[in-house]
Amino acid sequence: MDDVVENKWNIGFVILLLSAFILSYIPLLNIPFTWFMTFFHEISHGLSAVLTGGSIEKIVIHIRGSGLCYTTGGYRFVILQAGYMGAVLWGILIYEMADDISHKYTNILAGFFAGLVALFAVLYARDVVTWLILAVLFTMFMSIMKLQKAMVTKLILKFLGLYILLDAVRAPLHLIDGRNYGDGASLSDLTGVPEILWICIWLATGVAGLIYLWRASQKIEVK
Repeated sequence: MDDVVENKWNIGFVILLLSAFILSYIPLLNIPFTWFMTFFHEISHGLSAVLTGGSIEKIVIHIRGSGLCYTTGGYRFVILQAGYMGAVLWGILIYEMADDISHKYTNILAGFFAGLVALFAVLYARDVVTWLILAVLFTMFMSIMKLQKAMVTKLILKFLGLYILLDAVRAPLHLIDGRNYGDGASLSDLTGVPEILWICIWLATGVAGLIYLWRASQKIEVK
């Protein structure tokens, strides 16, 4: 039976986290990685609409990293919550799947996400810019899938998971702009709860996700 022990300083996790943090502040280089977070944010809105009885009309992603998901029907409160919450969950899922999956299945994992991007591009993208952005994301996942070393594939996917999660922590702060626009403002109009409270909840959720991955990364199995 395997034992689980604490590895108090998981250097690999720290390096990936710092790398993702630094890259997020490098102009131009950070834009394709920000598109990942936007993609998972918007499809989370869409999937929550479908799961609550609605449908997806289209998704839009802009060059600078903002995006929109147009839906009809469904439970609006859940749909509005799903964007930032979903991005956090996707970041955790990508990191943990890459961390736990057997080496021989890492390419399949990258291929799955490439297929997910392609599916939404075909079904729900309606403009040239969104198609081009999704084509870039698809190409990046396919390039990861074709890497010869499984360990490198794992590291890149874990890096992407952390980048998405870090971006999900920062993204709600952009809503503090006084414009009364975005998911927080829409939730405030719907519930009467001030927008700043929703921003704090999403921020706390992202931080909790990082703490969860940090603690999970400290546990190693000893056979």
